[in-house]
Amino acid sequence: MKKNPVNEQERRLQIMDAFIVHVVEKGFHKASMADVAKTAELSVGQIYRYFAHKEDIIRAVVERKTEEYLQMMEQFLDKKDWLTRIFEPENESEFRTQRILNMEIKAEANRSPILAKIQLEADQRLTEHAIHLVRRKYDLDNEEDIKARIQFLVALTDGLLHRRDFFAAPYNASSHRVFNHMLNELFPD
Repeated sequence: MKKNPVNEQERRLQIMDAFIVHVVEKGFHKASMADVAKTAELSVGQIYRYFAHKEDIIRAVVERKTEEYLQMMEQFLDKKDWLTRIFEPENESEFRTQRILNMEIKAEANRSPILAKIQLEADQRLTEHAIHLVRRKYDLDNEEDIKARIQFLVALTDGLLHRRDFFAAPYNASSHRVFNHMLNELFPD
């Protein structure tokens, strides 16, 4: 029986998914194209038909993740049960994958000017969208003020994300109280 042909977009997603598996498992530098090819059930040469090098794959992964984050941004900026919704996910393995991938990309962006530019462009898109949503949702108007609030929330979120293994879940009542207070200060109704 002949397999259905896979279109270019499906093939690119297949390669990105295989790349993510190996980056999470081994780190960016140890994720070899041979391993990615094997997981994607392709040859290394086939991968190079879709991506010239690892940085092209990571650009595609960052762009894909940025689109996912843009889609969930409104939910992310909703203060109700924020700590539970964002940091106590039901699917712990998916959350772990996202956390490690995020750390690997940011670490590599600190070493590679090309990846730093990719990450900066993604962050700018996310910030612009967040400013728009905050302006619409909360009683805030000054763009620089909104941007500072968003940057603080992102720094807090990144810190919680990267230190996840050091905190017991679910968070206790004191943690919820402090985070609710902080979010109300950042985004007053």
